[in-house]
Amino acid sequence: MSTIPILVLRLEGVLQSWGERSKWDYRDSASLPTKSGIVGLLGCASGLEREDARLAEWNQKLHVAVRADRQGTELIDFHTVRSLQLMTAQGTMRNKKGEYGTLVTHRTYIQDACYTVFVQGEENLLMRLEESLQKPKWPIFLGRKSCVPSRPVLEGITREYSSLLEAAEKLPLAAGCQARDCLVEWESTDGGMGWERQDVNCGGRSFHTRLVSRKIIHKEAAVDVSE
Repeated sequence: MSTIPILVLRLEGVLQSWGERSKWDYRDSASLPTKSGIVGLLGCASGLEREDARLAEWNQKLHVAVRADRQGTELIDFHTVRSLQLMTAQGTMRNKKGEYGTLVTHRTYIQDACYTVFVQGEENLLMRLEESLQKPKWPIFLGRKSCVPSRPVLEGITREYSSLLEAAEKLPLAAGCQARDCLVEWESTDGGMGWERQDVNCGGRSFHTRLVSRKIIHKEAAVDVSE
């Protein structure tokens, strides 16, 4: 069976946040990185503006799989916002004219997680993305700008596997991660049944759904042979 080029990323940090169904004063985080977040990270490294048409193009051309090497734990942060103009979802004012209104917002983060991301696409595109990740034009963040990676995200391009799932099953865990049962999610391209995720950016802040498959695999910790 022939192999395919796959770009491998490690997403590890004190905090990550991958909003998928955020609305107004509640900002959620999915348990696994979103496709739009991964493409946005690649866009930051490449110096693309939010409205750049290439981001929507990459969402269509690239296929991704994610493996939770270390799942992390959920943290909810409460923010208080004060303003003279606080609007409701219907476009009306929350507060009286001339008076400050107060709004409590909820932001969800994932603490101490580590994800391995596998990106499949045309080899020339993957090579350009690899080059951008080696020297990012803009700072890279893990979902939100306040979530800074604790290590370089680029692992490189591998040509050892025939599919995203095979790469997720066989590539060793990230350094420092212990043996565990890992959740793996990969894009379903055969039109079969799967989980629906609304995380395919189609321009601006509009998103389409995609089908993904999930399974649990057991991974052993990498053996340290440096000593």
